[in-house]
Amino acid sequence: MAESIFIDSIVVLLLLCALVHIVLPQATESWMSRPGVVRCVGGILLLLSIPCLLWAGGLSWTLFAVLVISGVWRLCFPRHSIHAQQRTYPRWVHGCPLLGGAILVWALRP
Repeated sequence: MAESIFIDSIVVLLLLCALVHIVLPQATESWMSRPGVVRCVGGILLLLSIPCLLWAGGLSWTLFAVLVISGVWRLCFPRHSIHAQQRTYPRWVHGCPLLGGAILVWALRP
């Protein structure tokens, strides 16, 4: 039961982040261009990865790996994360993989 609630919470967070990236790209660019904010997001992602260790299964381990990799990158290398995303694509485009991730996690949830 707790795993299901946690996974549903991750889906909601991904959806909210996707909507903010897509609907408010300039505001998102402003917020996510600050190393302190990016580090904070990285720390949150790492905290969110911890419950994934409690459950067995491919989704939990995959979610753990994605959250840890993304969290460490943002926490330890915030400027690299900022520059890589700014050079690669506009901020609203980042909302599309977030939306896809939310749909995928929702579809694969236990």
